[in-house]
Parts: sequence; structure tokens; C-alpha cells
Amino acid sequence: MKAVVLIACFALVGAQPVPEKRHNILFILADDLGYGDVETYPNPTSAHGRMSTPRLKELTSQSMMFTDAYAGAPVCAPSRCALMTGKHLGHCTVRSNGPELNSTDVTVANVLGKSGYYTALVGKWGLGSNGTVASPNSKGFEHFFGYTSQENAHDYYPPFLWRNEEQQLIPENKNASRKTCGNPFTTNCVWAQDLFINETLTLLEERSKEEEKPFYIFLSFTTPHAGDVGSNKETGVPAPDEGIYANKTWPDVERHFASCVHKQDVHVGKVLDKLDELKLSDNTVVFYASDNGAHNEGGHNYQFFDSSGPLRGFKRSIHEGGIRSPLIVRWPGVVKPGSASPQRWAFYDFMATAADIAGVDKSSLPENDGYSFVPTLRGETQPQPEYVT
Repeated sequence: MKAVVLIACFALVGAQPVPEKRHNILFILADDLGYGDVETYPNPTSAHGRMSTPRLKELTSQSMMFTDAYAGAPVCAPSRCALMTGKHLGHCTVRSNGPELNSTDVTVANVLGKSGYYTALVGKWGLGSNGTVASPNSKGFEHFFGYTSQENAHDYYPPFLWRNEEQQLIPENKNASRKTCGNPFTTNCVWAQDLFINETLTLLEERSKEEEKPFYIFLSFTTPHAGDVGSNKETGVPAPDEGIYANKTWPDVERHFASCVHKQDVHVGKVLDKLDELKLSDNTVVFYASDNGAHNEGGHNYQFFDSSGPLRGFKRSIHEGGIRSPLIVRWPGVVKPGSASPQRWAFYDFMATAADIAGVDKSSLPENDGYSFVPTLRGETQPQPEYVT
């Protein structure tokens, strides 16, 4: 009789449900990309045609495209503060370019890391210096490679980048300039965006070997923000070359701007291809957005490609063109491919949404201003937020 009871107990133990595998989260952020710069978003009046973004077009066909998504602010740092902390500008610590997060700020990386996620940031941080309470490592990112400073991120060919708390020198970029780097600039120098994409691909390969631990990777490009070669000035949009637009009779700065947008599209494609290669795509939720509206700096004219599309205004403006962002979300098996939603969403909603995807109890979240739009991603109807701040 005892044997029978033991067997029954073991059978019950064996019948316990296997915990659901937790989803990876990959957030890709463009810098100063306009609402109308992505081919799948409306741009009815561009006299120079649409810039080529075939991989983003493909991603959109696999995703839900949001027509009414908003960045956190019309400029970089406060927008990123909203994205990271889940707070709108009325509550954010960083409300302009320059200030840093404080010791009490809790980020998405803190939340996900505490719940068992591997967390990594590649690219532009802009919310605090190393050696302070506002550094990427201090704010929950287990791994960091990129720029901490907004201004340093203007230099597309920097003499160093940060790897966690240590400077990683880039010898090829010592004394970099438009003259010394050659034509293309990558003849003698290294474009930071290439380093970012290589770092991201390496991270994905590493994480594929530890599938029991989900990851949150924040890939934060600096393209197509204005910048320079070897300085922090904003004298153009220095892609390595003019790429597929070399034969266009446009101003030099516009050819380089378009090349930056196209090269970012190529980089996004490399990341998506790597997810496929490593069989990570089905379990990875991919977000793609821009930190604010189209810029009008470094000699670039945002109206040349009608980068704001049908919207009024551009970066630094609180009109729609300054704060409306493209938002594309791919979640295989959950999101209806090729769908579009008018659900209003802002950067400060990302914390609640990421926590929901990760299975983090919302009662454990720090105080925030956002809501989870996971029901919308699942095809359910949600009430519209009364306003966007």
C-alpha cells in the first residue's frame, strides 16, 4: 500500500506544469529619426522620394505599427529619462539635456534585472556619467558599451567608448578628422555605429548559450543625429559615405543624412537576421522607435525629405512633429503581423509594458505614470489614455 502511495505522489510531482519560458526584450532606438522617415509611415509630399528602409518595412509587415505613439520629450535626454523611469516630464528627474538621474531613480533595467533578466545597453546613454549614481551600471545595466555623454555622442568617430566603467580606446580614431579619416571616413577610422552593431551581435550569440536567463537589450543608435568627425560639434550627419545615394544631386549633407538612415536600416536587419540564425526570434519581443521628432541641425533641413510626414513641427517643438515617434512592435505568436493600431502610447508606458511582458507583478513596480499596452498587442481593445504628457 505504501508503494502505491509513493508512486501516486511521484506521478503528481511529475505532472506539475512546466513554467512558461520568459520572453526576451530588445528595444532599438533611433536618434532624431522623424515620423515620416520610415517607409511605412505617411509622408505624402516628399519632393525627393522616400528614403530606403527595406528592413524596417519588412519588420513592420511582421509587427504592429502604432500611428499615435509619443516619445518622452522633444529632445534627447528627457525623452530617455521617460523611457527608462516610466515617468512623464512632470515627474522626471531629467527635464533637459545636461542633468543626470539621481540616486532614487529606478529604471526598466533595474526592474528587469531584479526579476532575473540579463540587461545590456549598447550605444547612447545620456543620463549620467560613469563614477556616479547615474551611470548605466548603477542604473541596472549589467553590461554597457557606448557613450555616457550627450555631447560626446555627437562624435561619430570617437577616440574611445565606455565598456562598463572603463574607457576602451579606439586607436584608429586618434586625431580623427574629415581629412585624416579618408574617403569614405572608414578608410582609416572606425564608425561608432559599426562597433555598436558588432557588440550587439556578439551579445546575442552569448545570450543564445544561456537561454534559461531571458535578456533585455537596449540598442541605442546615435543615427541620424547631427554630429561630426573627431569633435563634438554638429557640422553635418557624417555617415562613412553617401552609400546608395552617392549619385543623387542633393546637397552633401542630405546625401549623408539619407545614407545614415539607410545604414541604420541595414544594421537593424543584421540584428533581426542574427535573431533568426540563433533561433531567438520566436521568443523575443522587438521594439523600434525614435527618441523624438526629426532634427533640423548640422545643416540638414528636415523638410528636404519631409521627415515629419504630415505632422507639424520638428525636434525641440511640442507640436506633433517634435514628439510623435514611429513605433513598431514584433511579438511572434501574439501580435498580428502587418497590423496597425491608433492606441496612444508614450515612452513612460514602456516600463509597465516591459514588466507585463516579463511577468513582473505590477504591484512591485516603482511609482510610475505609465500603463501596459500588452492587451493591445494581443489584439484586445483598451481604453485610450485621456491625455499624453
